[in-house]
Amino acid sequence: MRKSLKKRPRNKAGLFIFFVSAGLIIFFGCDNQRAKRQFEQGKKLHAQGAYLEAIRSWEIILSSWPKSDYADQALHRIGTTYYVEMDQQDRALDAFTRLVKDYPKSQYAPEDLVLVADIYRGQRQFAKALAEYCRFLELYPQNPNAVEIRYKTITCLFEVGEYQAMRAQAQELIKKFPDSQYAGDCIFWLGESYYLERDYEKARAQFSDYLKKYPQGEMAYKSWLSFARSLEEDNKLAESIKIYQDLLKRYPSDKIIQSRLNSAQKRLSNRFDSGKSRE
Repeated sequence: MRKSLKKRPRNKAGLFIFFVSAGLIIFFGCDNQRAKRQFEQGKKLHAQGAYLEAIRSWEIILSSWPKSDYADQALHRIGTTYYVEMDQQDRALDAFTRLVKDYPKSQYAPEDLVLVADIYRGQRQFAKALAEYCRFLELYPQNPNAVEIRYKTITCLFEVGEYQAMRAQAQELIKKFPDSQYAGDCIFWLGESYYLERDYEKARAQFSDYLKKYPQGEMAYKSWLSFARSLEEDNKLAESIKIYQDLLKRYPSDKIIQSRLNSAQKRLSNRFDSGKSRE
């Protein structure tokens, strides 16, 4: 006697999910293919120097397939094209800002966040640049560019006049990364901050420290000049004149040194004449 075969009940909900998922995969797969073709078209136009046409091509991806795998890359390319090839910084800023906001997990988000800050810094909007650099360090503390960004925050703190905070950050960078290319520059900026606060003795100590450690460094010329300026402002005119004269031998065409030398010599002469008149 044959055993009756029981029909297995169909899992309608499971089948529905399966077909919906398959449909979504096909749908998004098609979207990605369309976005890819559009992206490659933009790259071709860009290579031909048709930058606006390339940007329009990439903008189609953002309007038609914003969730595709090519949307963030398209937005990044829009920003870099405005920034590098077209020198339209405000439009570049909009693109980079939008990428960081709409695609925070994009591989381009760290780079574009730095570019946002760099643009503000280039426009001398140091407070805004500082906020973006700090945001970068908070979000990406292990990023390979973190030391460079730390240095940029220091320069922004200097520019906005936050000298105490700037010195704390500079000293921390020097301590943690003494061999980095930015450690020496931090010593120079420490000196400049003291100079602007009229603490000339501390300023000279920093400039001397820089010149001792980096006699051929990029900031050596500025350190010598600032050292002499601090002497001049501290009424040590004869000493400042000697340094200006030595610098002028090395840089005979430097108008800044010549101007500072003339000023110091005039002040010293006036002091001498004033002393004689009292006699």
